[in-house]
Amino acid sequence: MARLVAATTLGLMLAGCGGAEAPVCENPVMGSIVTMADFSYEPSCIEAAAGDELEIVNDGSAPHTFTVESDDAVAEADVPAGERATLTVPVISEGTYPVACTYHPQMEAALRIAG
Repeated sequence: MARLVAATTLGLMLAGCGGAEAPVCENPVMGSIVTMADFSYEPSCIEAAAGDELEIVNDGSAPHTFTVESDDAVAEADVPAGERATLTVPVISEGTYPVACTYHPQMEAALRIAG
């Protein structure tokens, strides 16, 4: 069973990241499924509302995470190869936030929080 880790923090995990530029997410895909494989996210630009649930599917042969960080919250789905997990979008302000894999930092995507 995929392990799902969701944590809320008040910026403790974001030391040094407060001035980071928002990722580009010009044509977000509304949806509830994100697939990870071959060290990429599909779609790479996702739109959701705070509190929505995303199904995170790992079709690859390596473990991956879908990790979203803001100044107010961190939410992460840690998904072993071939498995899936559910991630509740953190309650954070509208805007665009970076998504990364903690195992493979070169994997990047963007999550746009809609109102």
